[in-house]
Amino acid sequence: MRKQHLTYLRRATGIASSIKGGARMLEIVGKIRAGKTPVYQMIRDIVCDSRFYCVVEDDLFWKNYATTVIRHFIDSLSSEDWENEERRTRKKEDFLNAWLSKHIFPLSVEEKRIIAKSMQLTAGNSGKPVPLGSSGNEVNQDSDGYDIQIESGITDKSNSPDKMGYSLPTDIANYAESSKGSSPGLEVDSHEAEAEYLQLLNPTIVELAKQIGRSGGTNHEVTGKFQSASRSDISGITIGNDLNCLLPSELALLGAKSTENLFYQRYVQNRLQLFSSASHSFEVANDKSGPIYICVDTSGSMNGEPEVTAKTLALAVAIVAQRDRRPICMINYSHNLSFFILTDLQRQRQKFLSFLSHSYSGDNDENRLFDFIFKKMPDNPRYRRFASSFEGADILVISDFEWSHIYDKNKKLIVEARMDGMKFYGLGIHTKEYLLDKINNPDDDDWMDGYKFLKQCDYRYLYEKGKVVEYYERPKIL
Repeated sequence: MRKQHLTYLRRATGIASSIKGGARMLEIVGKIRAGKTPVYQMIRDIVCDSRFYCVVEDDLFWKNYATTVIRHFIDSLSSEDWENEERRTRKKEDFLNAWLSKHIFPLSVEEKRIIAKSMQLTAGNSGKPVPLGSSGNEVNQDSDGYDIQIESGITDKSNSPDKMGYSLPTDIANYAESSKGSSPGLEVDSHEAEAEYLQLLNPTIVELAKQIGRSGGTNHEVTGKFQSASRSDISGITIGNDLNCLLPSELALLGAKSTENLFYQRYVQNRLQLFSSASHSFEVANDKSGPIYICVDTSGSMNGEPEVTAKTLALAVAIVAQRDRRPICMINYSHNLSFFILTDLQRQRQKFLSFLSHSYSGDNDENRLFDFIFKKMPDNPRYRRFASSFEGADILVISDFEWSHIYDKNKKLIVEARMDGMKFYGLGIHTKEYLLDKINNPDDDDWMDGYKFLKQCDYRYLYEKGKVVEYYERPKIL
């Protein structure tokens, strides 16, 4: 990388890490004097992308680390990559997805030290080591370096080996086989496998997955809108799906069948490159309800068909949600609790399917579930950032709802979460409808706490005879 390119990269990274997004950052980065070569455009597109700046912190370590990683990435591009915009864009998308997946969890002090040592990061031009500080409460890994125990009985399976279990439903097993070998550079092939999987499911299950996976919650606010850029109003490059501001290179993708699908993919994902306007009118999406918790009851009463149904639906929701770039925290709970954080289905497919393939049993403990979501995860240093990104998330609970007593403190947390914008979805597997109809008094027997929770959900569904029905006073087929 040339010296002038590196200077621009350092300045742009510093701005992105301190401002953390929005029209202001785009405006400032766009005003930095730079040439119109693809290198500068690549740097600007990376640092102004939410997948980059949302995890970068405004300190010297992160600025130097991010600068070094981006520099290595740009230097790794071949002359063919720079000449072929499709290849260049695809590699940039792979880089950003990999960056987000790697850093969605905060780096521990030890991880920072290892990175600083391996990359020989220094504080500016002084030659002094980067100060790392100390955060305490380090997270320990097991002897294999995989599962992370954040508390007794609570296990992070996100980085577990992709070793399949024996309880993978047939439809999911077929999907796993058809998508084997897919890489982030083969999105079209993997999307075809996903589409085939959804086509094999009962239409009511797919409809429910679409309702949950694409709802995005009620907290989506748009404070403005980008104006279409005229020839005299162009200030730089941004991303979105406004067809009035398309770069000619993006429009050219429609000219060949080999790149047509890529155009449609970028359009759906709001990832088309656009001319940005110099005006101060802008679009800011404040969507705090994008992520999803999928909570699956894996107690003994769910063994067999209920578990198969739950896993089938979980994968369907994941596929739909990931198309809209919604991160997912998949939780399996009984007397213990394990979870998987899914941010990129393309890269994490096999590990996620491995997580789904294992069976769990034992008594159920919903108090552990709610305590984990609302207390344990936000309070843990490693997951605090991720948990904060899940404020206002949608929560889907799949269970037979034959629960034990829910503590008053957890009932209070659920009420507060709903008031803060969280939406609750409940899917009852073989739930007794006549008992659900009887729930009117919050002081009813403790053993009916599960039914009371389901009835208080914002959206309530029942799984009956292979179909999903929405519960009102009388169930209604979707």
